[in-house]
Amino acid sequence: MALSGILKIGGIVIVTAVMGVGGTVGVMSFLGHGAPSGPAKPPPPPPPKPTLFAVVDDITVSIPPDAGEPATSYLQFGIQFGTTDPNALIVFAQLQPIIKSDIINLLLNETSHGLQDPRARADLLKNSLDICNEVLSQKANYTPANPFNAAYITNLVTQD
Repeated sequence: MALSGILKIGGIVIVTAVMGVGGTVGVMSFLGHGAPSGPAKPPPPPPPKPTLFAVVDDITVSIPPDAGEPATSYLQFGIQFGTTDPNALIVFAQLQPIIKSDIINLLLNETSHGLQDPRARADLLKNSLDICNEVLSQKANYTPANPFNAAYITNLVTQD
C-alpha cells in the first residue's frame, strides 16, 4: 500500500474516532448521563427571621389577695411581645398607651393568690397577647392579622 492509502485510512480512523467520542459526549449531556437518580432535592428553606420584641414597661396595680376582699396586695407586672414584623413594632409604639391600659384592666381582675396557679399565668399571657393583637387590628387596621405571636412575662411580683 502506498503512503497516500495509509494516510487516507489513518484519516478515516481519526475522523471516525473523533465523531464517536463527540457523539458519545453529546448524547450523555443530552440524556443527562451521570445525573443523580431520584427526585430533585428541594431548595433549602430560607433562614428564620429574627424575633423582635415590643416591651410594656412594668405596671403596678393594687389587687385583692382573694376574690371579694379589698385590694390590699400589690402586683408588679412586665411583659414583652414577640414578632418577626418590624412594622408591627412601630404601630405598637404608637398604640402602647391603649395596650397598657387594657392590660391594666385585665390585671385588676386578678387576685394575688390566683396568680400562684400556673394556669392563671398562662391565661394572663394569652389574654395579654390577644389584647395586643386586637388593639393593632382594631385601632390601626393592621394587616396581616396577629403580628405578635408570643408573649413573655418579664416581671411578676405580688406583695401582700
